Formats: sequence, C-alpha cells, structure tokens
Amino acid sequence: MGFFTRLFKKVEDVNKGEADISELNDELYIESALDEANDYWVEMAQNIIVNAVKATDNSVDRAFVVVDMREHPAFAIFYQVDGELVMWNQLEDDDIKQKIESELLPQAVNVAAAVNEKFVQADHPVIAYAQLQFEWATGAWFSHIIWGDDAKANLEVEEIVTSWFSLLSEEIKSLSLDSDSKLSWYP
Repeated sequence: MGFFTRLFKKVEDVNKGEADISELNDELYIESALDEANDYWVEMAQNIIVNAVKATDNSVDRAFVVVDMREHPAFAIFYQVDGELVMWNQLEDDDIKQKIESELLPQAVNVAAAVNEKFVQADHPVIAYAQLQFEWATGAWFSHIIWGDDAKANLEVEEIVTSWFSLLSEEIKSLSLDSDSKLSWYP
C-alpha cells in the first residue's frame, strides 16, 4: 500500500475513532521501490482474478489464470464449473465468452508492461509468469510467481497451462469448494 493511501486510511480510522492519533506515527515511512512493486502486483493480481470471475457473472466455482508476462503477454484462463475444469472458450454462454475475449484478454499487454516496469524501477527481476487461483465459496485467492531470472521462466506457456490444467483436473476431485486452501502450482 502506498504512503498516501496508508496514511489517509489511518487518518480516516482516527476520525472514526477506530484508531488512536498516536498511531499516525506508525504510518510515516516510505516503502522501498521493491515493496511498492510487490504491492502494485498484488493489487493488479486481485483485479485480474476478480475480473476473470465477474466476466462469468460469478457463475464459476473456481477460477485459474496463467499470466504470461514475457515477450507476448497473454492470459490463459480456465474455470471449475460443476466439478470439471474448462477453458474459458469452452464455457457454454456465448455472451460470457465474448466478454472475456473482448474485454479481459486484451488487458494482458498493459498489465505486463505496468507491473514489470515497477520491478525494473526497483532493480529487481521482472515477472515471467504468474499463476492465480480463486475459490468462490470462500473468496480465497492465491498467487504464484515465476521470476524472469528463474530457469522455469524458459518454459513455454503452453506447457505451463496444459500441465497445470491436467494437475488441477485431478486435484479438484478431492478438495471441497469451501476449502480455503490453495491448489498445486505447475511447475
């Protein structure tokens, strides 16, 4: 959370009587560029996963997104619906598929550029891939990052998507929809 956001939130808490004025001093610090980059990524990841679920009119049990942030940024999105995993383009509702294709998928380029610029400014390796998962029943979401300097960053996106899809297809059979637990990642 940025300096001003954090400070104004605390001022608001003080004004509501939910915090003592002495607590304002606790918020008077500047985050490092890396902290700001990580915070920005978390905010962006939450937006991606929320938008992936909203695009389905909240009609899915779980959502999964592979974010390819390398040379040709893209989102690979799949969902758990009625106990099965399906790719976004296999959903039955044509309006939902159109919304995902025209509104959500095109955002990948801007997301990758904005997020990785923050990591470049922090003199930190960029994100090559990120995997996101969301569970509707509990609202729990999880993120996994493969950094650009990791050997796994050289994997092809197709391998990550198909392998993760396959792994999760088996795993969801034994994990309840209100588990509040992350599922496995690939790799």
